[in-house]
Amino acid sequence: MSKLKLGYSYIIQVKLVEYCHQIVAAECEEIRRRFMMWLAIAEDLERAIHERVLNPGDKLPTEHMLVRKYFVTRHMVRLALNRLVQRGLVESHQGRGTFVCRPNMAFPIRQRTRFGEIAQQAHVNHKYETRSIQIGRMPPPVAREFGVKLTAIGVCLERLSVVDGQPSALAQHYFLEKRIPKFADTYNKFQSITATLKELGIVDYVRVRTHIISRLPTNEEASILQMPRHVPLIITRAINHDVDGNMLEYGEARMAADRIEIVIDTSNFNN
Repeated sequence: MSKLKLGYSYIIQVKLVEYCHQIVAAECEEIRRRFMMWLAIAEDLERAIHERVLNPGDKLPTEHMLVRKYFVTRHMVRLALNRLVQRGLVESHQGRGTFVCRPNMAFPIRQRTRFGEIAQQAHVNHKYETRSIQIGRMPPPVAREFGVKLTAIGVCLERLSVVDGQPSALAQHYFLEKRIPKFADTYNKFQSITATLKELGIVDYVRVRTHIISRLPTNEEASILQMPRHVPLIITRAINHDVDGNMLEYGEARMAADRIEIVIDTSNFNN
């Protein structure tokens, strides 16, 4: 009887071990299945970002929408979104949702700040789109910067900088019309401020002061720059002088704060 009992005991132990192995295998398979599910969701969303189905600044579907789309739990969706956050592809804002990150471009402010040259050094595709060029009274703050009467006539050039197909900066450039009377016509020919000034005898100019402020964009600014209303603008107000120390240009550039990195380069500044 003792041998029989031992035999039954051994069989039971073997069966228990087999059963435990089956349970562990089943749990491992379930873990693997769940891992593959949220990983597949993350890869699908990442593919949509790389293929520009979701563009920089776009808001991702809500967790509820993703749950319904992929037939998974909310936990699975959160795991997928966390993976995208860790990879630097999206950023989550509490109460607002998850958005596709915008790539940052370093914008060094130095004595000779030229956005086109900065973009070229960053190895990005860059172009200017001229929105308007007008001759008329300058805004009072601009006239005061030039030290002229409020009735003084100026030239205002408005341009949109486009980097890798995405609007990057909206800028206004002001010049005194009496000093550069042919600026508008010459710019229409060259489509370049530096080339226009050289053609008109101003071979060089330098940045002497830059004011940097921030605020939320207007509806129009958000539309032009293709950015969400909740993302702040970085605004630089620049004063440029010619080599003789005379004020040449007042410029104001508005850029989305989540796609630009301001770098203050003081290596060539004089005390």
